Amino acid sequence: MVAVDEGLQAEVERARSDYLAVSRNGALYGDPRAHEVAEERAWDRLQAALRALEGENTDAAPRAA
Repeated sequence: MVAVDEGLQAEVERARSDYLAVSRNGALYGDPRAHEVAEERAWDRLQAALRALEGENTDAAPRAA
């Protein structure tokens, strides 16, 4: 089993939560474009956090000899 950096895991969870909140609450934005920009930024943040976590898992994985 691969140890997961708790900080990276927490960042993924925050980014996922933020993305879902933005995605589900489009009516709170003044115009559709503002919502679209916010959703894109939240998605990009989530993807970056997932890549960082995946990189951490790859680095921690045992290597074949």
